[in-house]
Amino acid sequence: MLTWHSSFAALTGYSGSSLRYVLGLDALGIPVRPLYLYGTDYDEQVQAGGMHPRIRELQAGPLRLDAPQVVYAPGDRFSKNSGRYRIGFTMLETDRLPASWVEQANQMDELWTPSAWGAEVFRASGVRPPVHVVPLGVDAARFRPADAPRERLRDRTIFLSVFEWGERKGWDVLLRAWRAAFAPDDPVLLLLKIDCRMPLPNPVHDLSAALAGPHAPIGLIYNQPLSGAQLLELYQGCDCFVLPSRGEGWGMPILEAMACGVPAIATDWSAPTTFLNAQNGYPLPIRGLAPTGSTALHYRDAQWAVPDEDALVELLRRAARNPDERRALGRAAREEAERWPWGRGVGVVAERVRALATP
Repeated sequence: MLTWHSSFAALTGYSGSSLRYVLGLDALGIPVRPLYLYGTDYDEQVQAGGMHPRIRELQAGPLRLDAPQVVYAPGDRFSKNSGRYRIGFTMLETDRLPASWVEQANQMDELWTPSAWGAEVFRASGVRPPVHVVPLGVDAARFRPADAPRERLRDRTIFLSVFEWGERKGWDVLLRAWRAAFAPDDPVLLLLKIDCRMPLPNPVHDLSAALAGPHAPIGLIYNQPLSGAQLLELYQGCDCFVLPSRGEGWGMPILEAMACGVPAIATDWSAPTTFLNAQNGYPLPIRGLAPTGSTALHYRDAQWAVPDEDALVELLRRAARNPDERRALGRAAREEAERWPWGRGVGVVAERVRALATP
């Protein structure tokens, strides 16, 4: 049996992937008890306004503290682990973990993280217990190429970027490169889908300030939750995905776009190097690493990538001018995405659970 201590219904990457892991393990016949990390199980059901019915069923089962327990959350939550065998599962986007994460990680029996790059960051940061790579995945049956070309705006090359608002995502890099790459009347469109859950930033104001003056067309979808069908249509309706982030713990939107047969321009550093390369997309070179300059505790005193803006300008132009290349890279991107089903990560977890059960 395994206790999975996390969240399961919030609009976060941890919640969405927790659901995949728990339901996947359950389908394999491995007893798993989902446990809400930030309060009682009932608290999350009330706050989220709904819960997957199978998660509710599993949460009705007994909670055994003699079972191995996974805390799947930011590394400063590992102290919540109360299992007989304690596993911490997390990821970060910089070249080192904060000291508080390392301290708590070293109280675990083992650590999990989604990429080999992340595992190296853990070890270089001073994490002593064994570190195992447990990849995230993508639902390639849900995220799939369009059956036919889009009906509208066929005369334009549409670039899509999907991200949660923050400096790490490199939106400033993207907008500067966009303005440099194209003239206002070029047949292109940049579509930004942005979510901002923090009360203080004003993304619309910041975007407007960054785009003062003439520029090629940009569309904005801001803080609009999309249904699964709407999100799929968004990916399928674009020609190229672009995300010049300064670091990623995995890069889910990149892989979702690839599963839809859409090539991605993404920074050639951190976890996305696991699945993005020059054979299936447009890796964006970096100029090196630089201090984050962030006041956030988990980023303080760390470094992240400096995406090469000049290279981004050239990649945007190249993608716009070469539709045949885009389509070929998109087919290769789809093939790569099919190598990363959720069952792959679930299988790794299942192997670890069975190994821990072996005397």
